[in-house]
Amino acid sequence: MTFQQRHRRLRETSRPREEWWSRVFATPMAFGVLLLVADWRLISPNRLTLASLATALVACFLITMGEAANLITAAAAIQISYVLDCMDGQLARYRKVTSRFGAFADKWSDYVKFPAILLALTIDAFHRDPSLTSVVLGLSSVLLVGYLPYLKLLASSELRIGPWSVLSKPDFVSRNLRFFLFEEAQWYLAVSVCLAVQSSFAALLVIAISQTAVAIVQTVRILVVLRRS
Repeated sequence: MTFQQRHRRLRETSRPREEWWSRVFATPMAFGVLLLVADWRLISPNRLTLASLATALVACFLITMGEAANLITAAAAIQISYVLDCMDGQLARYRKVTSRFGAFADKWSDYVKFPAILLALTIDAFHRDPSLTSVVLGLSSVLLVGYLPYLKLLASSELRIGPWSVLSKPDFVSRNLRFFLFEEAQWYLAVSVCLAVQSSFAALLVIAISQTAVAIVQTVRILVVLRRS
């Protein structure tokens, strides 16, 4: 396939993500890399999923080592992991090899990466300042990372409540306000920025506060919908 044909095919199979950071960074980066490697048989969607998971786990290891250079490298590794995560589904659609196994592996790896990164941040924050605050923030963040997807699943499958996002409209304002919901892309961005400035504690604080706010808003919204039904 020629470069022009590959470009056209990738455009046709592209599914832009709503998250702000994904739109301005990860998705364009994933598209650019796939322009070069989409036809390489050595690279497959499932291998990209595995590479994304492995890169995130390497970032976790670097975070726990705690040195300044390691934290900066971990920040970059987290972004690379996210770009790879954006590539696997795009490549599967490009090659017309989407599968339930691939979809499961993609989602499963996300819910391994999130808690693993948070636990690594907690370890580093506690090493820098052995206080109960770091542990509470870390455990709270892990709890919220599990709570929000469960709440979404409960609302959509059991209670038939949707759409999930309180900013689900496609207009410019809603798309950009979604930044403050701290979804997956912004989650990775916040962690990477905090690691770049050598503060695992700040990363935990941002995640805990933002996810607590989102959890409260979404829970209250579900309760209001149920009371009105």
